[in-house]
Amino acid sequence: MKLLLISLQSNAYVTGLKYIAENVRANGHDAKILLLPGYLEKTLDPVIEKFIRDYKPDLIGIGLMSIEFYPAKNATRILREKFDTPIIWGGVHVIITPDECLQYADYICCGEGERSVVSLLDHLRDKGRDVIPEIPNIWVNDRGNIVRQPKAPPEADLDSLPFQPYLPDYYYVFHKNTIVNFSQDPDLFHRYALYGGTCHMLITSRGCPFYCGYCANSFLMTVYGKKVRARSPENVIEELKDVKKDPYVIYINIEDDCFFVHSREWMRKFCDEYKKYINLPFIVRAIPTMLDKEKLMMLKDAGLSWVIMGVQSGSDRVNFDIYERKIHFSSVMKAAELLSEAKAAPFYEMIVDNPYETEETEMETIDSMAKLKRPYAISLAHLTFFPGTPLAARAVRDNIADPEAYLYRYPVKIDMTYRNKLLYLAPYIPRSVVRFLNKPEADTKPIHAVLNNIIYFVSKRTIEPAVYFFIITRSLNYNVRLTLKTLFGNWRSALSKIVSNYLGKGDYEYDKRLALAKKDMPELFEK
Repeated sequence: MKLLLISLQSNAYVTGLKYIAENVRANGHDAKILLLPGYLEKTLDPVIEKFIRDYKPDLIGIGLMSIEFYPAKNATRILREKFDTPIIWGGVHVIITPDECLQYADYICCGEGERSVVSLLDHLRDKGRDVIPEIPNIWVNDRGNIVRQPKAPPEADLDSLPFQPYLPDYYYVFHKNTIVNFSQDPDLFHRYALYGGTCHMLITSRGCPFYCGYCANSFLMTVYGKKVRARSPENVIEELKDVKKDPYVIYINIEDDCFFVHSREWMRKFCDEYKKYINLPFIVRAIPTMLDKEKLMMLKDAGLSWVIMGVQSGSDRVNFDIYERKIHFSSVMKAAELLSEAKAAPFYEMIVDNPYETEETEMETIDSMAKLKRPYAISLAHLTFFPGTPLAARAVRDNIADPEAYLYRYPVKIDMTYRNKLLYLAPYIPRSVVRFLNKPEADTKPIHAVLNNIIYFVSKRTIEPAVYFFIITRSLNYNVRLTLKTLFGNWRSALSKIVSNYLGKGDYEYDKRLALAKKDMPELFEK
């Protein structure tokens, strides 16, 4: 049996689809992945049609995040105009809104898909499409007859799953009216990949140890439970041994919600093996209250470069009362001191455009972030109200949020307000200047707005790149070769973010296509 997995996202990061494909192939079936970045055409391009006809898939899968809902809806429509192949949807958006998604697909996978998709392929091979499958996690739309199956328990043994390759030979892209195999054109893959393809995106655990009222993980906990499931360090290293064979990979980007959830014994084994066999700089994510000095120093000795940490707000009231995130800013300051001591590069993530915030809490956040130990980098994200989360339910009750906005607005597409710009400047300009500009609206004069705009424009193009260069160089222990490879691998993304305000190149183009489709195909956006 053949499975064609389609991604409509703007970049080549498809970790979930690669896990599905590898498991399908390991169980006697075949699979290909086709990237159709931001495809929102009214008809199916003949080149794509020919690729699908030549492959003859028995099942077509579409993986989607919320921002890809409308493109997935459109892709399903135009695929059905040409093919009678059953279509299955999967991904985080499907898990959060299964009933809505089942209106458009023949099947949906409302949980982890590695085992369930294999079972569905087995069913189609052995019993055919006319027999409704009874497979946990697989819901069926049989010509309007909706059949819901129970949820399957989450995969307990992550070591039993096949490794996720860096660049598989079954990964294709629709690029400039042709289909290209990424493995035969690695330079093209690097153009579409996050961070210029310099990173291998790695998952060592599934689940988040922390509950936040705004995060989709608060809903996913109802599906997968609260337990964090981990791979063994030996299993992780075996995957990375194969990844390291590609000379273009210079970073390992560990995408666990919080890498520090692993025990000290796990960390010790991982670090020992990592230094011995991999010895590449790597990136982890952390929760401030879980940052542990002993673990941090072990990781730094093994090659830790960047630590991405969610702060969200510098106001305890906002974090506790609005986000249900029980972390005092004093814990963030302690974590920042540890990162500075370890000479790891800190990257702090913040949430802005929150309608529940007040002028006072926004100013408090700017003041708090300006106090943190420097140097550090910062990212701002527009508050997204994901369905199924407590904060989204509250916002809908209070009638202060568009319940559909999460389907077409990128979180990084923030409002360019006075205080958002000033918050973004907090790591890069003197604290005295931050204090001078951080005033209530009633006390803000035209000169403040003019200065803020000028400093923002200049800093984004000069000071911020200089700080990034210093942070990267220091985190790589002043290794000139690795620093230059990092910079050359990421120059396209960096330039696009300067031009388009936070959106990467692919996201920027995707955003424009989505806006154009809303004008040209209004019926697509009707519920």
